[in-house]
Amino acid sequence: MSTSFDVLTVVLRLPQDPEQRKAVTAALAIGREFHGAQVTAASMEDEISVMDFIEEALSEEGSLSHVLDEARQKARELHRTLVPNENN
Repeated sequence: MSTSFDVLTVVLRLPQDPEQRKAVTAALAIGREFHGAQVTAASMEDEISVMDFIEEALSEEGSLSHVLDEARQKARELHRTLVPNENN
């Protein structure tokens, strides 16, 4: 178990085949269980790359880098309240 909370963020390139695409998105729909894990968030965008670009821009600004730290802390707090975890 991790020391903070147990969340995994993954970006998948969806298959071109409509049936396969439908199967993947249905299996990972918000609220569904996937191999014992509960899907709590989903996006049809590459949020990891978006976050990387935001982080880079904030680093260049220097004085705004605290915004990223605050956002990460808020996300940790959100998951602590929404996701049952024996570490809480």
